[in-house]
Amino acid sequence: MYYKILKSVIFIVTLLVSNSVVGQGIDFSKISVSEVEVYEKSKNSTPKDTLDDFGILKNPHFDLETLVQTKALIFKRNDDEFDPQLHIWYHFNKDWTELKGRSYHWGLYNPKFKAKGNEKWLKKLSKNEKGFKEKYNSLEQKLKSELGEPIKKKTIADNENKFIENMFWEDDEKIVGLAISFDRKIKEIPGIGIFAKFKIEVMITYK
Repeated sequence: MYYKILKSVIFIVTLLVSNSVVGQGIDFSKISVSEVEVYEKSKNSTPKDTLDDFGILKNPHFDLETLVQTKALIFKRNDDEFDPQLHIWYHFNKDWTELKGRSYHWGLYNPKFKAKGNEKWLKKLSKNEKGFKEKYNSLEQKLKSELGEPIKKKTIADNENKFIENMFWEDDEKIVGLAISFDRKIKEIPGIGIFAKFKIEVMITYK
């Protein structure tokens, strides 16, 4: 019993130290389901959803087709001050025994989000390109300080309608991706309504 308590204390201390080094609350370690629950509770997070089937890219830095099917636990970080607020997605294999990926997601399309009824909020976000880029650039510098220069960086779109860019790091254990997608113009889709995409994401994919 004493050993289990000591192990839990050491686990939390280790994660907190790791976060202080990386900044922005990003941690690269592989942890178990029970450790996720303990850790997110310590970060004042709210459990938001559990997804039984969600595919993530196996090699996101060069292959946009091959998926790994996962189950996901999603938490909202209540102390995060960015708008939209940070959600953490933990992607486990189908029997919950191995963490396959972890996503730090500042974006709209967390489960249950609907554009209808949020038109004013979407228009507000569309006026904050500067804030999104500052957040994105800050994360880039934090990741560079921990992981070095990215192996790949690409601006996918930079026009009157949108700005999309991503970059990747890789080592023997993981692939880390940083991406931004910002719609400079909100779209009105007939029969569907208003549509816009605002996202910053750090995706850690474990090998």
